[in-house]
Order: sequence, then structure tokens, then C-alpha cells
Amino acid sequence: MKRSTLLSVILCVLGAQAAPDRTSRIINGQIASHNPYNAYIVYTRTDGYGYFGGGTIISDRHILTAAMNIFGFVKWDVGVGSIILSQLGTVTSYTATPHPSFNSANRANDIGVITLPVSLVITGNVAPIALPPLNVAVGFPFENEQGTVVGFGFTDVAATVRPSYLMRAYQRVTSNTLCQQYYQITVPNHFCAEDTVEGANVCNGDLGAGFITDVNGQQTVTGVASLITQACGYLYPTGYTRVEPYRAWINSITGI
Repeated sequence: MKRSTLLSVILCVLGAQAAPDRTSRIINGQIASHNPYNAYIVYTRTDGYGYFGGGTIISDRHILTAAMNIFGFVKWDVGVGSIILSQLGTVTSYTATPHPSFNSANRANDIGVITLPVSLVITGNVAPIALPPLNVAVGFPFENEQGTVVGFGFTDVAATVRPSYLMRAYQRVTSNTLCQQYYQITVPNHFCAEDTVEGANVCNGDLGAGFITDVNGQQTVTGVASLITQACGYLYPTGYTRVEPYRAWINSITGI
């Protein structure tokens, strides 16, 4: 796959970053097909210690992710443009905004936006995804609706090396009652999704990855991965921040 370029940015390979891994993985997932909206994020503290996470391109200058990937960190290396880890083009940002009411203890309002210093060149390999409609509250995604989540990460619990390719999982939205059995969620600002067929799931290092569903015939990011159990197994659903309640706040940061 041809590596995409970023305007006025020197490309580098994110796979060579020396940040330690927080056991990121999509368990029992499959190799993803074309995903131009996916972003792979290395986020770093002032002492140089960093972690891996996920995000979603929502404009040529903005990446939607979890506030957990922003709060307490000072630098974000954002990789885009390929399903192959070693071929990601990267841009470094020092500007990111967590939701002002984010609570790291219970993950309330776990959503944030990374602002890039230059615009991404929009190509077939790099493109923004739609957000839920502004000022419309209908509850996307709906219970039992299927969505897709992608990420770079370990393919099983015992793995120690990330796969070379982007992995994807299909998950279906659970009831709020089931979600509340595992997490102290805030309804309607959170939802859960699980895969009871292939047993696919995500783990800590994939926090911030987008949950993608169809809204009016258009692929739309309706969730942000936020709550993961330590086991990361198929018996536990993934908890997501619902994007829709934060649509006006996202607009205030991005103008979209």
C-alpha cells in the first residue's frame, strides 16, 4: 500500500517509537481492510514515558480520541495512512483538549480532541469520517446495532509483539443493563458493545479507538473506546463513550 504524505511534515515510522506498550490488543480480530479514518497515537509525558492508543480522523486537523489519552500528557505522535504499522506517516502535535469534565477515576466524559499543527493531505488512504448530526439527539448507536472497531495491537493475551497489520473487530451494542453489570457507566453518555460470535475485543492500548456504525447511509464514529476490563477477554464487553452527547462540545473545539 502506498504510504500517504502529510503537508509540510517529515514522515517517520511510528513502529520505531520507543514508548512502552500498555498491553494493547484487539483479541480474536481479523486483518482490517481499507480504513482511511484510523489514527494510531503514541502519547508521551514530560518525562518521556509514553503509551499507545487509538483515534479517529474527523477533519484534516483533528483527531477524536479518549480524554485518557490526553490528560497528563504533553506530546502526541499521530500515525495515519496505512493498515501496515511500518508504513504509517506521522505528525507530531503538542495541542490536545480533553473534555473539561473528564473524570479519570470513573471515565466520565472520556473524550477529547487532538489538534494537528498542519493539515493532513486528504487522499484515498487518509480521510475524515462523519460525526453524528449536530443538535440531533436520537441515541446513536442503538441497542443491538453492529459496529466496527480497529486498532494496532496484540492479537492474543499472551502476545508480546504487535501485529504488522491493522486489526478489526465487529461488535454489537448491548443493553445498558448489561453494561452496568461491568462498568460504572453514565447513561446515556456511555454504551457497551461485544462480539459473541468471534469473541473479538480490545484492550487498554487501544483506548480512544472509534466505534463506527452506519448513520443515514454514512459511516460515522458514534463511540470512543473508554472502558476495558483487565482480562480483555470475550466474556467482557468494551465500554465506549457515546459521541452524540458531546457533539456540540466537539464543534466548539473543531468548528465541525
